[in-house]
Amino acid sequence: MNLTAALGTVAAAFALLLAGPARASETAPPPVESFAQLPFLANALLSPDGTRIAAQVTVGGEERIGIWTLAAPRDEPPRLIEAADVDWFTWAGDNRLLIRSTALTLVTFGGAVLPLPTRRITRVDLRTGKAAPVGETQGLFDNLVHVDPQGDYALLAGQSSLARPPAVFRVDLDTGRSVEVQRGVAGVTSWFADANGVIRVGVDYGERSTRIYYRSAPGAPLTRAVTRRNLLDGSVIDTVRFVTDSDRGVIVTNSETGRFGVYDYDFATDTRGAALFEHPEVDVESAVFGRGGRLEGVVYQDDRPRVRWLEPAIEQLQARLDRAFPGKTNTIVNRSRDGNRVLIFSSSADDPGTYYVFDQPARRMEIFASPYERLEGLSFAPVRPVSYSSRDGLTIHGYLTLPRGRPERGLPLIVMPHGGPFLRDGWTFNGDVQFLASRGYAVLQPNFRGSTGYGRDFVERGYGELGTGMIDDIDAGVDWLVAQGIADPGRVCIMGASYGGYAATWAAMRSPQRYRCAISWAGPSDLRAMLRYDNRFLVAQRYRRARQLQLRGEEGADLDAVSPLRNAERLTVPLLIGHGEADVRVPVAQSRDLVRALERRHAANVESVFYPGAGHGFSKPEDSADFMRRVETFLARHNPAQAPAPAPAPAGGGR
Repeated sequence: MNLTAALGTVAAAFALLLAGPARASETAPPPVESFAQLPFLANALLSPDGTRIAAQVTVGGEERIGIWTLAAPRDEPPRLIEAADVDWFTWAGDNRLLIRSTALTLVTFGGAVLPLPTRRITRVDLRTGKAAPVGETQGLFDNLVHVDPQGDYALLAGQSSLARPPAVFRVDLDTGRSVEVQRGVAGVTSWFADANGVIRVGVDYGERSTRIYYRSAPGAPLTRAVTRRNLLDGSVIDTVRFVTDSDRGVIVTNSETGRFGVYDYDFATDTRGAALFEHPEVDVESAVFGRGGRLEGVVYQDDRPRVRWLEPAIEQLQARLDRAFPGKTNTIVNRSRDGNRVLIFSSSADDPGTYYVFDQPARRMEIFASPYERLEGLSFAPVRPVSYSSRDGLTIHGYLTLPRGRPERGLPLIVMPHGGPFLRDGWTFNGDVQFLASRGYAVLQPNFRGSTGYGRDFVERGYGELGTGMIDDIDAGVDWLVAQGIADPGRVCIMGASYGGYAATWAAMRSPQRYRCAISWAGPSDLRAMLRYDNRFLVAQRYRRARQLQLRGEEGADLDAVSPLRNAERLTVPLLIGHGEADVRVPVAQSRDLVRALERRHAANVESVFYPGAGHGFSKPEDSADFMRRVETFLARHNPAQAPAPAPAPAGGGR
């Protein structure tokens, strides 16, 4: 199906009951092309008036934002808006979108040329089709602080140069004119506004203490609150919301337990109140707020994504959805302003998901779209949460996918460490994992030390451990599966992307007796060069304000000793390397230099492929399909999913 036809069918299937789609049974595994397709839409959002849906789409390898009118004829294609390198987008009123994109830009600072992220926000008026930048800074760390619910204005924090702290500007979204409403304050990097668009709090994460600046009311001076916070404990204020016309509000912080939780807060006295929600083991990922700063729910992930609603009406809706789609993660993406229309995404680790629009007054559920049309109706391998112990006693959580129709004994195994490294894997659909499982492999996704979501201490255990402790945790997962009898110790390979690609290469160099082969996509090979190029690679973004603490951990480590480029002679197992030539996250030179170093040492069984149009990921399904075919062929050659027939016993054989 071509894109226009696919997009024209997404509002079909009206008046469906709350029932899951039937799945066809199949014997042959799906073709590579089915797994290689890019989602034709992602990150859908319902407009405030509930009449339209916006989503990211890919057209001919180019990123766009698609706009669907729900009342339009079913076969009417969406309106397309040009957008590249999109981080996120949001509605600003009923007729305008704000879109943020990021690119690395070379900036001169202190006589040195540094690659820095340039983040720009663009406003798009859907009535006129005109697009224009928001604000007048150079795009250095532009941050959206507040959006007027009617879409008339936005508050933007930005820097005109690296030497200046960010100021806050009120931008008229009709004319683009901006006026400074809060001058920059030395040290303050985070600004927060109340529901009326008044800047109320600034946070300065200093070397030895965190300073809170507070404004009690519109027009009141910004004054420093008395606090005894200590940044050295790595605590972070992640979110601030005010209760309208009061000094109280809600914050999301990890300063109480080391795990992000949600707390009542008195900003006038800088005093935390009662915990509104905290989990005993994992972080709160985000908080959901209603009008006036009212806390409506919290989102977290233990073994799978979960939400705890504090508003009874939404809690009841969630319960209805969970009864209708059992075993799924049923996400209330967003609601119309009046609450009558709700956008829902129902998915699971073995279901790529479907968007629905629910009309509450009419009690009618309608399918909006399934992002992967080639995967509709197929059955996938089950994914189970697992945990095991590291060599030094940490509990490592992860996910195990087992191929369908095979006994859970002596399976060929692919270990797939995630990228980041300061991210985490979750119980969500992963096309690469399901592709490997469809070919007969078990897949382990370990959340090694440094993975986020398990509290500050677990993240800090990863500082300075890129090529040591993190890899030890990955290795321990292999050993655990072997001890369980699930994995065949002679048929284990490792595969990953970004940091996962580095981990795959380095783990195979460190332990050739454990790994039969390795596959790296966009993996760094020279960690010190990566640190010079863009030290964001070594920083957990949610903990970015503890940046120096993290960087000291890496700079204190011997990065050359754990860099594949500096240890090319250690590679003795087959390696497949892939990289996009347009990658600005991990420069393609990181892979090209490693390939050349291995060629100089005449390393056997090294394959490489480079894609001219690809970045850190694939933008063209044909490139994705090509790499998947190479992976399939490479694994069939070096780690076949079907065990070879046992050798015949010698004549007069033993027992």
